[in-house]
Amino acid sequence: MSQRDPELLLQELGGWDWELCRRELPAVLPRLLSLYQESEDWTEHIRVLRILTEMFLPHISLADLEQTFFSKVLPKTLQLFDNLMYELSSEAKGLTSQNTELRCTVRNLLQTMVQLLETLTGCVRYLCTLQECVPLESIRTLPSSVLYVIKNTFTHCKDSESVYCGHLHLISDLLQAMFKETYSLQKQLMELLDMISMDSTSTEDNITDMVSVIHTVLEICSVISNMDHALHANTWKFIIKQSLKHHSLLQCHLKHSDILSGLCKDTLLSFQSCLQLAEQMKMSEIQEGTDLRLFQKTVKLCRFFANSLVHYTKEFLSFFSDSCSQLHQLFLQIYSKFPPSLYAPEILEVHRDEISRVFLVALDPLINQLLPFTPFMEQVLSEKLEVISTGQPAAPITLYHYVCVHLCSFIASTPPSHFPQLEYALLDAVLGSSMITSLLAMDSWCFLARYGTAELCAHHVVVIAHLIKSWPSDSYQVSALGVLLRRMLFLMAPDHQVEFAHKFLPEEVENLAVWQHISLKALNPDLRKRVACQLCVAGLAQCRRWLNSRRALGELRPVNTALSVLLAACNFAGDTLEAELQASVLGVLSQFWSFLQAKQVSEEPSLQQTLCLLLHLLEFFIQALDAELITQVFALQSSLFRLDPPDHIRLAMVDFLSSMGKVFIPQEAQRQVVPQLSCLFASLLADQTWLIHQHALEAFTHFAEETSHEDIVPQCLNSEETKNKVVSFLAKMRQVEETIEARIERMKQERIICSAQLMKKDGELESTGEPLAKRACHPPSEEQYKSAVGTMEGAVEAVKLLLRKGSPPAWLAVKLEALHTAIATLRDSVR
Repeated sequence: MSQRDPELLLQELGGWDWELCRRELPAVLPRLLSLYQESEDWTEHIRVLRILTEMFLPHISLADLEQTFFSKVLPKTLQLFDNLMYELSSEAKGLTSQNTELRCTVRNLLQTMVQLLETLTGCVRYLCTLQECVPLESIRTLPSSVLYVIKNTFTHCKDSESVYCGHLHLISDLLQAMFKETYSLQKQLMELLDMISMDSTSTEDNITDMVSVIHTVLEICSVISNMDHALHANTWKFIIKQSLKHHSLLQCHLKHSDILSGLCKDTLLSFQSCLQLAEQMKMSEIQEGTDLRLFQKTVKLCRFFANSLVHYTKEFLSFFSDSCSQLHQLFLQIYSKFPPSLYAPEILEVHRDEISRVFLVALDPLINQLLPFTPFMEQVLSEKLEVISTGQPAAPITLYHYVCVHLCSFIASTPPSHFPQLEYALLDAVLGSSMITSLLAMDSWCFLARYGTAELCAHHVVVIAHLIKSWPSDSYQVSALGVLLRRMLFLMAPDHQVEFAHKFLPEEVENLAVWQHISLKALNPDLRKRVACQLCVAGLAQCRRWLNSRRALGELRPVNTALSVLLAACNFAGDTLEAELQASVLGVLSQFWSFLQAKQVSEEPSLQQTLCLLLHLLEFFIQALDAELITQVFALQSSLFRLDPPDHIRLAMVDFLSSMGKVFIPQEAQRQVVPQLSCLFASLLADQTWLIHQHALEAFTHFAEETSHEDIVPQCLNSEETKNKVVSFLAKMRQVEETIEARIERMKQERIICSAQLMKKDGELESTGEPLAKRACHPPSEEQYKSAVGTMEGAVEAVKLLLRKGSPPAWLAVKLEALHTAIATLRDSVR
């Protein structure tokens, strides 16, 4: 046997018989594997691979197949395959009938590919001839490698029209040979995999490998769906058979939603092909021949998919809870295209009967399986309606959408003589106490603004603005009118917007009540910039007047209006404000924090609104806050949180905390602010109100992603329950669903609260609903103690900062002495 020249070795091996190959296997196999790995010539590569698979593979024991052969041979084989595919795709771009040299190159590449496929097929075929059972671990590398080749080869054939740039006729014979050999390779692999048995003793690796095989074959299904009926059906048959065969081992690992989606998609596509063929035969008046045979084959394919759906659903129905909409839509789409549906295509009765007899009858058992399945019935009986219009697909819409569309149609057909009554009805509904009715009226009014003339829209906007000016600003009717005004301004013509700004001058204080409801995004850039500057000047003047006066709480309403317009200007036109104006706004905001006290805020609704507006405004200037202001803001929030503030303050706090991720907290403020920030986040993440809890999760996520203070993040997660909720939120996992009883109770309480609020706004203080449940009294938690102590520390640091800036008042020493005594008493009480 030659020890040096590879060619002499290969020639010598050509004369060996079966027994000699078996005897010399230990000596020759390592040299052949080395030669195979080092080979760069495609012809030599295929030659060595054939010798390995045909002459030496049969002499390797099953136990050694993976380690000795497949794990060493197949990676290099895939490398050869990828190189061939790359060369084919590259060379095919320039293929023409005139370029004979390139044509010859492409054909040689295709011939080499066919030889590679033949060799792999022979390898798999040999394994199928073994009398003993083939363990999956003995061929672990083989299925994934062969499926990779199959998938990419079929993809190449599918894309051949574009790959070969319209010159398929030059290589069609070899391309067809490549398709047929891939078909054979897939058939052999499926036969081999069908021989593999798995039981409860199968390893986790074996289960993972089989699941991977099924999922890869599913991907192949999507590639070959329009290439060959028999191939397509056999590929699906393998998926269904293997899934059912290894049901108990694979059921928790399979992508049931993807498999079901593929089955539904291919069922629908086959059904649509049947209808198209039937339509063609009716139009051409030809009832026999190729079209009829193709129609009959396609109907049988539909039956195959129906049977597959029935079998798969029967075994894995419990995993379909989140996929019922796919099955529901499948039935709707099929029966919407079949008599007695009005949108069924016109086909001959004989073809309709064949579809019904062969396909729909096979689909009936699926309905019987799904009817007792609660998630499916909930999907069918959900609050959504299926509205189908000619030429349009079925579109799920809510009842609200359905009513709104029909109401807008009614408005469009209203005669001019009834227009005053229409305006009155819309306004009455907007101002009513029913939120859903008010929203419906707003949507309808916006439709009227679009449907009518620009002048009508402008007239209505002016009327709404005057109503807002004349109504008490704290009534819920003004909130509804404000929402409508904000939406309507987007629908105004640009010249009418300019007229509106002249009619309601932003610099005049009495007009701020109107502008606080308007989104400046509705205005063109030039007008937006001018209005924003005017609003800022007017708002700052109003705030300064109050700050420089006796600061009476009864005079806070116009101040809150001024803060609202400042917020509107910063939110929607802040980037257009001059730096000097922005500095003025921040300077005025800073003055408010020196006199705000937690107890007073907790007792005074007008101050609560002030605080919320200040927090939202500080979000805009968050990166410009100095250490003193940050300390003051967190000291107040921490103190206020201990007094159990209402939900709207908690929501404002949540938004402010979210923006803190953009800030590097100054070193001198970290000692006070960091504990307070983490304690506030921890408390808000644990809030029992679902709206606050959800906003807190979103805010904490934003903060954690942006902050440079990474050590704060774990401090906010002070319990396992909070950690688990945050992890579930980040993983987009559904929380434990609310029980029906709990949902009913929550909605009842929310309705009582909402009704009581509306009646309070109207001056009707007596409530006719059930009394609110009393809040349970719980002992203070460790977090509350930490928050309180953190607030004390923050207050001490704030006083230190003030002392650095100027002389203290005369009473400060006496007050500090009293505090010292109080702290000493507290210290003695905990010893």
